[in-house]
Amino acid sequence: MSVSSVSERKPEHSVVTSTSTCYQVDQQVKLMDLQAEVDLLLLQLQQLKQQKDVCTHEQSC
Repeated sequence: MSVSSVSERKPEHSVVTSTSTCYQVDQQVKLMDLQAEVDLLLLQLQQLKQQKDVCTHEQSC
């Protein structure tokens, strides 16, 4: 997964955020928390992949 995957996901964010106005406030907060958690997990996954790529590259040199 590349960094562009996260940036590609951002337009979806705006769609979800704009449609979330029909939810109650507590549901909006839960949705925002879940979105933040997904974003964090995606970043962690990207970091792990980069670390793996670096390790693989160093071993092959």
